[in-house]
Amino acid sequence: MVAFRRARGLLAGEEYLLWLADRALTPADVNAYLARAALVAQAGDEVARADPGELARADPGELAATMGAEATLGGHLHRWAERLAYSAAAARGLAAAGGNPPAASQEALNALIAAVAAHPASGLSEDDARERAPRIASLQAAEKAFAEAVVTRERIAGCLAEHRLDWQRVVWDEVTFAGEGAAREAALWVREEGMALAEVADLAHAAAEVREAYCADVPELSSLLVAAAPGDLAGPLAAEHGWRLLRVRERTGPALEDPGLAERARGILVRDAIDRHLAGRVRWHDER
Repeated sequence: MVAFRRARGLLAGEEYLLWLADRALTPADVNAYLARAALVAQAGDEVARADPGELARADPGELAATMGAEATLGGHLHRWAERLAYSAAAARGLAAAGGNPPAASQEALNALIAAVAAHPASGLSEDDARERAPRIASLQAAEKAFAEAVVTRERIAGCLAEHRLDWQRVVWDEVTFAGEGAAREAALWVREEGMALAEVADLAHAAAEVREAYCADVPELSSLLVAAAPGDLAGPLAAEHGWRLLRVRERTGPALEDPGLAERARGILVRDAIDRHLAGRVRWHDER
């Protein structure tokens, strides 16, 4: 409970109760939400194996009330609203660029209607779903068309150039020693005696591994990996279970041929373009 309130900045009791009242919730709803979260965490993979028939046999009113509290307290409503706002912004961007909003496919409409039918706790009837589905599907189609118009090979290349340092892919050897003294002595063997890091790891019975990542994806090592040249030894560095030595094997700069980076660049380009059409059009009343 304390963590829940702190995460939302609700330290004062009166503020907490007002926050709940604004959402038609009670402290009992929060207690039930936290209890469910604890049970889900304890159950682990068993949740995924649960019988879906149990949901269908639940009381619709009780289920709707539970899911409503879950959607609000779990932040789902805010994420859904944000998702819809971005689709609407993309549709405005497409129109501003002179593009015609694409018609939603029947397949997309059927998928939305089926999704509502599979979640009775939404409180929407089939008629409600059929009435709203065309608008939602149209916004989704417009967002896809806007993204295709925004993302070009040249723009992806420009984004990769902007991230030429933090999107380098680095391969390095990493050895973890139990103590700082052992790690410093091992570093001397490598630097002064010319021993291979793997050889030192064997002699010290230390855990060794070969790691590979984009610099940006290992923030605790990012600045070190960006500056290190192949063959450089870095460390000792304090780690959770000891002290690490790192030796860079190779590095590869970001390239269009890397599908992972191309997709990452695509996401940034689309997000930035949508943000320009979102600014000043949507006001988030409460992001907590």
